[in-house]
Amino acid sequence: PRPTGESMIPILLVSAALAAQDVQIHTSDGLDLHARASVVEGSDKGVVLVHMLGRNGGDWAYVAERLEHAHMSVIAPDLRGQGDNPDMELTAEDYPAMQRDVEAAVAWLREHGATEVSCAGAALGANLCLRAAADDPDIVNVVMLSPGLNYKGVTAGDAMARYGLRPVLLVASDDDPYAARSVAVLEKQALGQVHTEILERAGRGTKMLNRSPELEGVVTSWLRGTFQLASGELVLPKPAMPVDPGEVHTTGRKLDAHK
Repeated sequence: PRPTGESMIPILLVSAALAAQDVQIHTSDGLDLHARASVVEGSDKGVVLVHMLGRNGGDWAYVAERLEHAHMSVIAPDLRGQGDNPDMELTAEDYPAMQRDVEAAVAWLREHGATEVSCAGAALGANLCLRAAADDPDIVNVVMLSPGLNYKGVTAGDAMARYGLRPVLLVASDDDPYAARSVAVLEKQALGQVHTEILERAGRGTKMLNRSPELEGVVTSWLRGTFQLASGELVLPKPAMPVDPGEVHTTGRKLDAHK
């Protein structure tokens, strides 16, 4: 069943969004990959949604729909060897190379009018999002569901330092101890706006969206820039400011829960 509690969406915004369509994206190392995408006419905001290992972009369908209703273009790629892409025997080198899949999705959004691009990922996809953003200062915002310090050789700690002052949302469940410990470490390493949610018995990655229905609203409001902290501060994504991590002193403080 469809999650309840969604707000009414103006007809104008719904009509501005093209129906989700199958598209091909092209990676810098020569792969053509399947993705599902929706372009909202006249919008300069876009979000890349990156799935867990062994899954596909369809895991983000409800979040994608809410973002479209919020006047944001969306693309959910299937990573190489996953989903509707040709089967391939993945080697250790293929997992870090999946960053190129994320970069290809970012490029597709920009080719279709998005100048303010965010990235949300689950598990391995979360790490890929952070690494892509660390290498691309024009990605404005990141959401990480069940990140790990190291998934299949795709590390997060070094990327967090390079990500700089941009906002990051970190979410894990208490029944996924590796992700919960990784979130605690990454929170301390974050230099900009950071908010952490530790859910109860919600599973891993995009499974948490089904087991914790309020999470979908937290993710979408964070990406829309309407997420309000207890301090009254709003998340206002912006491109990275030049940061020398060696000159920044941070306690990795956890901001209060949102209102």
